[in-house]
Amino acid sequence: MGNTAHPARKAIALACLLSLAGTGDAAAESCPAPRDIHVASVDRAFVQERHIEGMSRPLVSHGRLRAEGDEIVWHMQRPFDVKTVITPAGISESVDGGPLRPSGAGAAELGAGVARSAAALMRGQWDALSSLFNVSAPSTLESGEWEVLLTPLNARMRQAVGDIVVTGCADVERIAVGGDKGSERHVITFAKPDEVQ
Repeated sequence: MGNTAHPARKAIALACLLSLAGTGDAAAESCPAPRDIHVASVDRAFVQERHIEGMSRPLVSHGRLRAEGDEIVWHMQRPFDVKTVITPAGISESVDGGPLRPSGAGAAELGAGVARSAAALMRGQWDALSSLFNVSAPSTLESGEWEVLLTPLNARMRQAVGDIVVTGCADVERIAVGGDKGSERHVITFAKPDEVQ
């Protein structure tokens, strides 16, 4: 009796594993194509890791990306409070809750470029991105998520930023910027739309 029970248990266990595998495949198939995602406004918390050559651990910051109409707000909240506001009129910054001031060129412009690109990605504005990047066809990862590679068309931007890898499913979940040949790399992970951080 003991010997006949084991094959039955094995069959049940195998059936359970197959049903779980089937559930995973169904979840993978439920990821819409990136070009099918369209969002009017964005309000998402993020964690940004800045990987710098020679440092064993990344620098980590927390913040929030908001995009509504023509205004994009990239607000790093920890460890420093820096709010970058991007509008058609220009780029301004507020430090530690102070007044917004027009921003200079350089790092702020690069940060604004990342914020603009992230907002366009989150909204599903792929056509707008194609004027700045060569946008690859999406590939499907083993997890079922899609991945898209953005390569800057401008040589200076390509040298400064490198490639951008975007990963997601129902929306954009992760953006990895740069990282060629041990150079500085940024990885931005977004909270789910309904998660409050």
